[in-house]
Amino acid sequence: MMMSFVAGCCVVGIAWMLSNTDEPVTIEEVLVNEIIPEEVAFEGTLSFDDWVNDVAELNRMSVVTLHLGGEANQEIAQAILLRDDGHLMTSAQAIAGAEDITAQFPGGSGPAELLASDAVSGVAVLKINSPGLLPPTFGNESEVLVQDRLVALAHSTNDAEPAPLGVELVGTNQVAMTTSGHLLSGAFRLDEDLDEEWSGSAILSEDGGIVAMAVSSRNGNTYAIPIAEARDAANQLISTGTVEHKSFLGVERSPLSDNLKESRGLLGGVLLTRVWGETPAARAGLVAGDIITRAGSVNVLDRTDLGEALALHEPGSIIEITVARATNRIDSAVTTEVAGTQSELITTTVILGARPS
Repeated sequence: MMMSFVAGCCVVGIAWMLSNTDEPVTIEEVLVNEIIPEEVAFEGTLSFDDWVNDVAELNRMSVVTLHLGGEANQEIAQAILLRDDGHLMTSAQAIAGAEDITAQFPGGSGPAELLASDAVSGVAVLKINSPGLLPPTFGNESEVLVQDRLVALAHSTNDAEPAPLGVELVGTNQVAMTTSGHLLSGAFRLDEDLDEEWSGSAILSEDGGIVAMAVSSRNGNTYAIPIAEARDAANQLISTGTVEHKSFLGVERSPLSDNLKESRGLLGGVLLTRVWGETPAARAGLVAGDIITRAGSVNVLDRTDLGEALALHEPGSIIEITVARATNRIDSAVTTEVAGTQSELITTTVILGARPS
């Protein structure tokens, strides 16, 4: 339905790999270099602004502005109509401390009742009395790729009509520190530093479907929760008032190659290819290139073993993790497959974090 854009679009480079495996990647160190041309060319006669408005059209009736009273840290936030019965979802951090919330929606405004909130998933659910609103159209976030142009859609504070804004996806599977100090894993990162008033806004793919919900972060970057995760958390909050959580380390991992097993003298394990900053793993001293060989009482031979070991421990509990660490470490985790690399076993204590199941 939407016209695709071609030559002249932004070129984005992301520095993914570690420059020093002895240091965890902090959220602030994910670097983005972008070249923005004066004009973005599209097929046909659509200008960039026309394209943004065209993308937004499908879900213009599905976005809501929240006016926040009480002890909220901000006056304005956004929300997404979850379904046509008046249930909304928004950023849990954005509305923390808010009272007497007023919703501005297509065709009117009225009070919004906060039903439940979950800081770990970053999602809160509200209810408005406005039957007959058009149900939203959700997209598939798994089909969205880095460098794709997306559209953020929210009500303007000075206009009753929702205002769209073109943004670009510059990272997936990110770990973000929210303004309340909670870690969100698996998040999208957007190139525009949207201000706090955009928290809870809908992020649309080029076909107009909602693929994520924007949240504000502590370091000023803009992240978004993939829509499947946000909807799952919201539906759990509506049904039970809570969201199920599982233990969280804060690492990216991969299986061991046969070459690496042989060179390090290991039967198995899980290689850490990235350790996100400010996460439980980083605080415990784990670094990229470490190979987890034991977690709690479980000998770890592959990623399934590690998952089962973490499942035995509740978030917030303490677990001992043993890693094989190269004694002659070099700069990149992928180069630990050099023959003759020696390892030492190190055991550390990790206080497990939480993420939605």
